[in-house]
Amino acid sequence: MNYFAAALARRDQEVGEGFVFESARRSLLDRYGHFALAYSVAFQPGLLRFGDEAGFIAYRMVGRTAFALADPLAPRAQWERLVDAFVAQKQDVTFWQVSHGMAEILAGRGFSVNELGLENWIDLDGYDFSGPRKRSFRTAENRLTRSGHRVAEMPLGVFDPARLEAISLGWRRTRTTKRRELSFLVRPVVLRDEPGVRKFFLLDGDDKPVAFAFFDPLYKEGRIVGYLSATRRWLPDADPLSAYFLVRRAIETFQREGVPRLYFGLMPFHRIEDKEFTKDWLTRRAFRFIYTNPIAQRLVYPTQTLARHKEGYGGESRQTYCAMNKTPSLPRLLKLIRACGVV
Repeated sequence: MNYFAAALARRDQEVGEGFVFESARRSLLDRYGHFALAYSVAFQPGLLRFGDEAGFIAYRMVGRTAFALADPLAPRAQWERLVDAFVAQKQDVTFWQVSHGMAEILAGRGFSVNELGLENWIDLDGYDFSGPRKRSFRTAENRLTRSGHRVAEMPLGVFDPARLEAISLGWRRTRTTKRRELSFLVRPVVLRDEPGVRKFFLLDGDDKPVAFAFFDPLYKEGRIVGYLSATRRWLPDADPLSAYFLVRRAIETFQREGVPRLYFGLMPFHRIEDKEFTKDWLTRRAFRFIYTNPIAQRLVYPTQTLARHKEGYGGESRQTYCAMNKTPSLPRLLKLIRACGVV
């Protein structure tokens, strides 16, 4: 064991289970953080980390159930070792928004595996804003430039913190889950500068911010390989197309820099078929109910609207998965609501 590893082990003993040095998380992110939730796995507040400087699983405990987020931030060759050690210690384990490769590992260990929904992205090389599906981007460009608005990428310190908080709270009050900030599957908004995170602001004619969009970085072997559109918020009285203008300017910026991809995150319960793995029937029915029931769409989460919006960008998509190793599934689905901060 080298000096750094020995120091990490001592620190882990001092602070208790679930701690991995920020410097180690940053190093792992730079090398293996090429999936959409990698930055959240590394830095979302309130998550615990099972592992060490060689790799870890990010998770949150709700009662006796461990809710693991996404794939391990680790070399692919270490995934099975981490999963086995994690399950041996936690016993009651669920995984959320994992890749197909991770789903195969979990299915091989007796987990029920359900499709969770698609996550999508666009390849930025050659991407443009022509065609009927992208009319909103063109309308936003014309309308907001005529009204004197502009988009700028700036450090948060140049703005009045109260103004940014007002944008964030104003936007949240228009959402179904207005009482608190969501977390776990969604990284909570951070109103300060963060290493690697790109933060764009829509400014009015007086250069006051009325909306913002934040983008989490994806890395592979020290190189930027994409960004995730992680947060978009605007004042309730802002132009409804503000987000389109922000995203367009961000895309154009990333294209000039040669960034390969922009990810838009999860479309929950969208196009799930559950044909490959042994699924949990109650979980599938719960997902389908939320996705198809009009009352659930209005009161719980508008997943269909979200899917239509994200598919409007075009691009490609892939399925994500959730997995459980204990039954019944209903208590764990209810605990997920707590893990995400809905209640």
